[in-house]
Amino acid sequence: MIAECLILLASFQSMNQVPSTEDMYEARVCLTEEIPDALVDDIPYFVQFFDYENLDVAVRIAWCESRGKNDAYRSSADDSGLFQFIPRTWRWMVELYGIPDWNEWVILRFGQPHLESDTMYKTDYGFEFLKAQYSSYWNVKAASHLAEDTYRDVRWTDWNSSKWCWGDPVKWRKLWKTEEG
Repeated sequence: MIAECLILLASFQSMNQVPSTEDMYEARVCLTEEIPDALVDDIPYFVQFFDYENLDVAVRIAWCESRGKNDAYRSSADDSGLFQFIPRTWRWMVELYGIPDWNEWVILRFGQPHLESDTMYKTDYGFEFLKAQYSSYWNVKAASHLAEDTYRDVRWTDWNSSKWCWGDPVKWRKLWKTEEG
């Protein structure tokens, strides 16, 4: 059900028309029953980077690892971002997939990488300057590469330490509903 909600909610961004009342009702149900509040802004990245059949697990892992905070940091393991990457794993993704380096500052506009251009904007609205691992865009992209592309089969073993949280969808839902209270 999470995957269907993510696809529906992401479709609103690309629609040039007003969503129907039925679509709006479905979206409201998705936002209250299927997707943790902390991950709503990151929906487009999950849909963009993860295969449909992996969306449910990816959302559960991101919430369990960071409670949906893209700026999450745990000093004891030096892991950070939505999927709580450690520097060594992130650097492996850099080598394999060309994502920005760990601690590299990136420019984003409305959450997407902003490449230098001659385009002039009337305002500076929508720009962010932050370290790559704290960018939801790059963190979700790296997680999708790690889970779906690095191994022959989709594997979530890199997040085994939090499997107690995300491994059972029913327990996970109860936990995030309790914590979001």
